[in-house]
Amino acid sequence: MKKAIKISLFCLTVMAGCQKQNDWLDAKRQQSDIVPTTLDDFQAILDNSIMNANYPVIGQLGGDNYYFPDDNIGVVSSIERNAYIWSKDIFEGSVSSDYTFSYVVVGYANIVLEGLNNVQVDAVNLERYSSIKGQALFFRSSMFYELASIFCKPFDNETAATDLGICIRTKSNVNQIEPRSTIQRTYEQIVNDLSLAVTLLPAAQSHKTRPSKPAAFALLARVYLLMGDYMNARRFADSTLVYSNALLDFNSSAVSLSKPYRFPDFSTGNDEIIFYAYAIGYGATIPSESLNRSYVDSVLYDSYDNDDLRKDYFFSVATSGKPKFRGTYAGIGRNFAGLATNEIYLIRAECNARLGNPSAAVADINTLLEKRYKTGTYIPFDTNDADIALLKILNERRRELPFSGQIRWQDLRRLNKEPRFAKTLIRNVGGTLYQLIPNDKRYVYPFPQNEIDHAGIEQNER
Repeated sequence: MKKAIKISLFCLTVMAGCQKQNDWLDAKRQQSDIVPTTLDDFQAILDNSIMNANYPVIGQLGGDNYYFPDDNIGVVSSIERNAYIWSKDIFEGSVSSDYTFSYVVVGYANIVLEGLNNVQVDAVNLERYSSIKGQALFFRSSMFYELASIFCKPFDNETAATDLGICIRTKSNVNQIEPRSTIQRTYEQIVNDLSLAVTLLPAAQSHKTRPSKPAAFALLARVYLLMGDYMNARRFADSTLVYSNALLDFNSSAVSLSKPYRFPDFSTGNDEIIFYAYAIGYGATIPSESLNRSYVDSVLYDSYDNDDLRKDYFFSVATSGKPKFRGTYAGIGRNFAGLATNEIYLIRAECNARLGNPSAAVADINTLLEKRYKTGTYIPFDTNDADIALLKILNERRRELPFSGQIRWQDLRRLNKEPRFAKTLIRNVGGTLYQLIPNDKRYVYPFPQNEIDHAGIEQNER
């Protein structure tokens, strides 16, 4: 089985544009007898660590939660520097790890989904077959969602049918070149994959690296929030919390400044994690005082109350006297890129506020924050005004999820469509000011040139 996985990985690397197609075809002819065929084979493919590793996070580099001091801007990678100042050309001819790794995961998922078509299903293996198919659908939709947050315009009902989406690859054939779809088609694929996945996945898995039913519900809630469909986002947040509603108490001994990354990982006591994944390790935002070249935005850092334990556990004050990001649910020196109940409480709270139910929104925000403040210090938030509740919730999203996946970037993009929440971002680099105004074309990243050359897809305007 190990050989089969190696062959699949080589195939997928080709799909991502890192090898010539003929190289793989020659290898495939020579290794035609090594093909995954059993449920054990397919589960082993999905259990490969690459399925939970190196999730796209380049959007985070364009956000407003950090800044580079002038002394460090010259020592970071060109991709990080270009993303930081929102350059027209981000990759400068280089391969995009965010793009490549995403389609590697998609490719694995497609191999499994195609292979499952040849498995005879009966009463004995139906449950396992269904779980494996649901997992593959979840992984594929997750990567399509993240790619759309980078390489497509924000979802807009009025323009989604004509705005360009991503390349929706649903086949493992390396010779099949997919053109760009529309944004409407992209999100339909994401929602359809997840809607089927929730009917197939079990309520719990033996490992949180495997997608579960609540994980699929949680991702649907996240997707619908981004689409501005608050009824469905609330519905799927509700469904998630039926299965998984635990919150980590920051006052507990499980959280400690003596831990390398402050929080327990998914296997040692963090019941808040629904699905585990970690992001690509960009030096601009990784949880490290020595390796991280940036500092936390002072407005963000100063927004935490002194009794708010997130200020202590998410950050550390460097020798310069400035805060750096340290706390991550990943359990390693990478940003958490999975799904957790804290985000789902915030999604449900926001949806209730937007749908005119401030009391329910307030209840969720208080449930969360009570676990974040020093014992006995939290004064419950209270309002009957839905707009006041919404503003509070959006501020808490930034404080609760500052360096989790691409959430802040996704929030900036979607909130820019509402004038009351739109924000102009400003960088000062060596006395030169750079600005990113709301709804700027640079909120959509360019495709790496190798993908333009390989697939002939249309480049994004910048």
